[in-house]
Amino acid sequence: MRILQKCLWPRSRPRDAQRVCIYRIGNIGDIVCALPAIHAIRRAYPDAHLTLLTSPGRKGAIGAADLLEGAPWLDELDIYYAEDIKGFRQIVRFLRRLRERAFDVWIELPPDLAPIRRMLRDIFVARATGARWACGWQMGTVRVATQAQSELLTFPNEVDRLLAIVAECGIPVGETVFPLPINEHHRRYVDEILRKDGLTGKPLVVIAPGAKRSTNRWPLDRFSEVGRHLVGEGFKVLVMGGATDSESCASIVSAIGPGAFSVAGKLSLLESCEMLRRCDLLICNDSGVQHLAAAVGAQCLSLFSFWQPQRKWWPYGPQHTVLQKWVECHTCYLNLCPYDNRCIKLIETDEVIAWADKKLDIRSSSVTERLRVASPGYNQLVK
Repeated sequence: MRILQKCLWPRSRPRDAQRVCIYRIGNIGDIVCALPAIHAIRRAYPDAHLTLLTSPGRKGAIGAADLLEGAPWLDELDIYYAEDIKGFRQIVRFLRRLRERAFDVWIELPPDLAPIRRMLRDIFVARATGARWACGWQMGTVRVATQAQSELLTFPNEVDRLLAIVAECGIPVGETVFPLPINEHHRRYVDEILRKDGLTGKPLVVIAPGAKRSTNRWPLDRFSEVGRHLVGEGFKVLVMGGATDSESCASIVSAIGPGAFSVAGKLSLLESCEMLRRCDLLICNDSGVQHLAAAVGAQCLSLFSFWQPQRKWWPYGPQHTVLQKWVECHTCYLNLCPYDNRCIKLIETDEVIAWADKKLDIRSSSVTERLRVASPGYNQLVK
């Protein structure tokens, strides 16, 4: 791919580009993890017209539009959906529309799981748009001997992987920044939510039980047990999720009882970011919410299955703790587990409570004991 890229765009990176396109597709976690790389590109081209070309997949899926609409550093958010490029004529119209933009620079930030055939396709798409210069195509995951790779190799975090791609394009990376467009409107709305529920100034823990993949979902009753413990320790528990998580969030709140509140479906993504910024701890599955929390500097206790290699999608930053269990069938890349989500269910409630207590600095005689009786292999997979 590098040879092909050099053959198609032999010149060096233009320093005076007027129109720059960044191509990054995906949902919330994908977009958040790409923000530092996108910000580095913006710093390299402060005066250029910057377009983010993106797709969340099918219509109705959550993506960059929900997170970056109105971002002052982004000139254009160009969103398409899978339905828009299904047929030959639709693809031709799509390419013609992009070609009319006359991009000077095209930088792709490829998905971690993108196969080589997709990246070869994207190289020729960039060429078909007439971009004067382009780069960014690198394999993130090779699905050969995946278990051996997971056991023997150390993979970079997705944020670092994308920053490395930008650096290889000859763009200085600098400080890692997540330029989320949180404004006073978002802050006032969060103030109102907290005031309405009597949570202003109270110690607050957020629980987010949702996840896109069923393999990543820790059982709801265990989240409820953790929540009851934290309420007993004097914390308020806010259960967070999207509109589709309303029922599960309500069931957790009901099981916890007084001291727990649900905001499922009540907050936009940027309002959720502001809420996470104010919480003492987020307890969640491997999902987009952990990346939102990391972007605003909140600390996470993230519960991971073992469907893919370690570290790639852990929340960015040193303040987080990840719990993940080793199983013989690890790194399966399956969206549906034939073993009833065994790897994530191996994470015990007492372990989560113990680590939550530790991160919240709750002085309890049971904390040390809970950590001591953790199952074999536990400590090797704790970040």
